[in-house]
Amino acid sequence: MKIVKQLTAEAWLAGGLALLGILGFLFMSQLVAAPKLLFGRSLTAIPPSLFPAIVLGAMAILACLLLYSRRGSLLDEESRTFDEGALLRIVMLFAVMVFYALTMAPLGFFISSALSMAAVAWIAGNRSILQICAVSIISPIVLYVVSTRGLAVSLPELSSIEFLYARILDSSSAVLIDPEGRSQ
Repeated sequence: MKIVKQLTAEAWLAGGLALLGILGFLFMSQLVAAPKLLFGRSLTAIPPSLFPAIVLGAMAILACLLLYSRRGSLLDEESRTFDEGALLRIVMLFAVMVFYALTMAPLGFFISSALSMAAVAWIAGNRSILQICAVSIISPIVLYVVSTRGLAVSLPELSSIEFLYARILDSSSAVLIDPEGRSQ
């Protein structure tokens, strides 16, 4: 009986992520539009390709490190590549990412992120409604504040939600100063 060694599911995933990260990083100019210019100056504080380049580069590096660290166990004698449940979860995760990409502009960052994060948590096996709600609500808010306030990146958002963010963030950061210049 001939023993055939096959790549494990971990090897396929790490190799695929490494390839996607490297290709995305190399073809960044075709993936991200050039920033708008007004009177020869960019309207944004940072180039729009910076954050995707960091994420794709980090993904490629981490996937390559995973492949390197697991190089002895990437081939397996048993056929444990993908079972039917794993393949269904992969298809569902891909569908969630397509949903997220298609709903970002019409629904805004917060709603599309919250729905997508809840779906991913459910697919990953989390059944605690409290945890799913907490992660799906808190994470998009933190990401929005860090991206818009810290990185000066514009994210699509519904006007009502953007006004709510502005009202909450501006009122919490307001400092009262009396006529003599002292903070209160």
